[in-house]
Amino acid sequence: MKTYKKIIIAAVLCVLGLGGALWLLRGNKVTEVAFKEPIPVEASYAKIGSILRRVHTEGKLSAIQTVTLRPQVSGRIEKIFFEEGSRVKAGDPLYKIEDSLYKAKVKEMEARLLEKRGNYERAAKLLEKKFGTPQERDRTFAEMRIAEANLEEAKIQLENTILKAPFEGVMGLSKVSKGALVSESVELANLVDLDPINIDFSIPNSYLPFVHEGDVVDVTIEDYDILPIEATIKAIAPELDEATLKIIIRAQMPNTELSYRPGEFARLLVLAGKTENAVLIPVSAIEREGDEEYVMLVVDNVAVRSTISTGMRDGDEVEIIHGVKAKDLVVTAGQFKLHDGDEVKVVNLEKSDEQKK
Repeated sequence: MKTYKKIIIAAVLCVLGLGGALWLLRGNKVTEVAFKEPIPVEASYAKIGSILRRVHTEGKLSAIQTVTLRPQVSGRIEKIFFEEGSRVKAGDPLYKIEDSLYKAKVKEMEARLLEKRGNYERAAKLLEKKFGTPQERDRTFAEMRIAEANLEEAKIQLENTILKAPFEGVMGLSKVSKGALVSESVELANLVDLDPINIDFSIPNSYLPFVHEGDVVDVTIEDYDILPIEATIKAIAPELDEATLKIIIRAQMPNTELSYRPGEFARLLVLAGKTENAVLIPVSAIEREGDEEYVMLVVDNVAVRSTISTGMRDGDEVEIIHGVKAKDLVVTAGQFKLHDGDEVKVVNLEKSDEQKK
């Protein structure tokens, strides 16, 4: 009986001892949690300011004017005056078609006109002497005028045996060679005006009120230019592009060295005025998780996650459309280790709190 009581007393003492140990361990953990140090971060106050509307887009180069040359008369190519890829001026001869038949046609029409003019003059004199009739005079006059028109047509055809450049530009590759028989439907070569050169691009319709003819845009040709080239907006389309619902704009830039060619792609920077009274924060404050952008705000020394919508960016600053208000304190360094609800200590504002102003 005494042995049984000793066992019970020992068991009770063991339980009490284990409970005390657990209580002491739990107390240490609570103390550890209760005295956890705030996480040091750097922060900045959101401010109100203006920001440039910078629109980045892509475009494609196109020629100011281009034409596919075709003969206006048929015949055999007698001479080619240009070198492929060379510059030509407006009016320069390009192709010569054999003209012997056309010269003969002119002589024939000159002889016919001489005959018809003589007939008319005789009919007019006979009518003056009361031997002719007005009808005969009028008939011969009409025949004379037809002969004059036929002669003019023959001269034009003779002139068209020399095909001339309609404008200044660069000749393409000739599609025919000397001796080739050509007609009015045969393509001879392309002539392209390369200086200046067009850049066609598009921007969202919302920026249209801030872009005007005469504005300057920066152009960078892919794999070619290091520094951008200035181009001037020449025309803005009057309607939206049906496929993209954007506005198509055409700019022009110099191409004196003929370095750029139609079909090349370009990157453009369009300045579309300023946004006034915008909420601005440093770009370094923004974090991303999937498609979501967010910042960590400091509210009463506690980190609060806020999902944001961003607008324009200019250098190190970004416009906030939604999620941050002016004078909100935004974490700019150290936010990667924060969680919503963490206690924080802003270390860069201890000595100066002037950013609020």
